[in-house]
Formats: sequence, structure tokens, C-alpha cells
Amino acid sequence: MKFEQSSQEKIQIEMGIMNSQPDYNLLSDSKRILDEKDLLAEHEEGKEFEKERYLIEVKGKYIGIIDFIMSNPRDGKPWLGLMIIHKDWSRKGLAEKALSMYEEMMMNRGITEVRLGCFTANKPGLSFWTKMGYQQIKRIQFRDKPLWIMEKKI
Repeated sequence: MKFEQSSQEKIQIEMGIMNSQPDYNLLSDSKRILDEKDLLAEHEEGKEFEKERYLIEVKGKYIGIIDFIMSNPRDGKPWLGLMIIHKDWSRKGLAEKALSMYEEMMMNRGITEVRLGCFTANKPGLSFWTKMGYQQIKRIQFRDKPLWIMEKKI
């Protein structure tokens, strides 16, 4: 498994991954299927926060997306913004492996804790993050939806 820098030229690959998980898209973007314009907007929004966005590759196939920022302007902490695995590749332990690689990358950068947001309605996500050692620290509204801020010491 490796992380390969994503770019606007790889939007079609990202669309395939994102649209394999329509329930997540509905939760996060209020629509089941995202189009090129939605993903281009994600890339543009990321520039403001110096977001790093990677495709997750396994054996020559792109199976997921991970993105993060090193310093959230609200709290100065690193935040994992997105980690999604293509539906065809889910439930194979790959999310756990990708998360472990991300956490190792953060430790190599001198980071000792990371945060993420998980919509309260995302029951599989909450279960996964809790199983991986993330703790719910604060509930907020994000995009007019309740969201848990979760944190892990690494």
C-alpha cells in the first residue's frame, strides 16, 4: 500500500471511489452521487488550508482517498479530513492499514495527536474510529448536521 499525491487530473479516479459510497456522500454532501464539479471544489477548498490529498494505491489499483491538513486554523491541530475506501475494497482491513500509515506519517512529522470529524449519523464511521482509538471530545454542528470532533494521541 502506498499514498500517491492526487490532483485535479485524477478527478475521474476520485469520482469512482467517492461514488462507490453513496450513503457517505449523502451524509457529507447531501447527495448520493458527486460530479466533477463537486470534487474540483474540494481541491480548490483544500488549497486555502494547504490540504494534502492522496490516492491510496494497492497493487496498482486506486482503492481509496485520504486527505488532511497539518494545522486547522480553529485549533492549530492536524486534522484528518477524509479517509474513504472504495466499496469493492472495503471490509478487507485496508482502512486500518491506511490509517496506520497516516498515523506513522504524522509521528514522523513530530505530531503527537490528530483530530477528525465524524457525522453523528455515520454509525459505521463512529464504530470504526472508536475501534481505532479515537475518542469523542466535542459535538458541534457542521454543514447544518451534528458532528463529533474526535481525537487520538499517537
